[in-house]
Amino acid sequence: MKHPASIIFLILSLLTALAARAQSPGLKAYEGFFKAHPPQKIAAPADLKTIALSGGGSPGSVIWETDGRWRTVRDVTQPALIPVMPQPGSANGSALIIAPGGGFLNLSMDTEGLEVAQFLAARGIACFVLMYRLDDTPADIDGYWNVIAARFSNIDSKQTFSTLSSPAVAMAEADGLAAIEWVRSHANTFGIDAQRIGFMGFSAGGITAMNVATAYNTASRPNFVGVIYGAMPKRNVPPDAPPAFILVAADDPLLAYAATPIFDAWRAAGKSAELHIYDKGGHGFGTKKQGKSSDHWLEDYFNWLAAEGFAKAQ
Repeated sequence: MKHPASIIFLILSLLTALAARAQSPGLKAYEGFFKAHPPQKIAAPADLKTIALSGGGSPGSVIWETDGRWRTVRDVTQPALIPVMPQPGSANGSALIIAPGGGFLNLSMDTEGLEVAQFLAARGIACFVLMYRLDDTPADIDGYWNVIAARFSNIDSKQTFSTLSSPAVAMAEADGLAAIEWVRSHANTFGIDAQRIGFMGFSAGGITAMNVATAYNTASRPNFVGVIYGAMPKRNVPPDAPPAFILVAADDPLLAYAATPIFDAWRAAGKSAELHIYDKGGHGFGTKKQGKSSDHWLEDYFNWLAAEGFAKAQ
């Protein structure tokens, strides 16, 4: 039997951990919505074409869910691309790979993937939504929430660089690099200029975008990069780093402090970078409309693409 003092210490440690979790801004931002709108399993959409990037894993492992408005996926074991193409005759030769966010536990397929792709494809950009590999999650909702809670409770709300430790971080980076290589090698098939291929990511996808933008080779180099409430790893800026578009809301409870270091690093290296910090928006807003100036970030991003020569001004 353990000494009573040891038991008291264990109880106090547990209470301290639970209190820290309850006070975590990132967890608070997510818990209320998750509990009010628990995800419900749905069938995989039959209208979405997927292109496997690897023979490993299985497309059958993916769990599609909805909160009643937007769809997510989890348990991705085989990386894949979902193409969203411009109307015939409207393509401008640019392509964009889009990596949704979700803490490397799920992917926000609509608000940080397909809806973004549809907006840009309507303006001539060939888009590919990336379903990158994720960490495993329990099938039951309570177990799933416990995994989410454990992950978000350990995030420093004032982090300036990416600090998340997870096997999926490296897998997502590898999948992002493979996606660029695949699109570049199939550029002719899709009417794409092989030197006008970009990578954009949100949250965990934004971390992936920065990992990709600091770890590429000639075949996997993105020609432009978009980091939407993401974070940079502690790596040097490559000598041929692509132009970067960086965006965050000042009231983001997870990554508000991580955008400026990316901008500073790119500018210090003499590379092109544009930074947008909106007053309000929180984390994970994507294409959701909240009645805030951040609702119009996609227009700002498109204007930047046009200024950089990757889109045609409307």
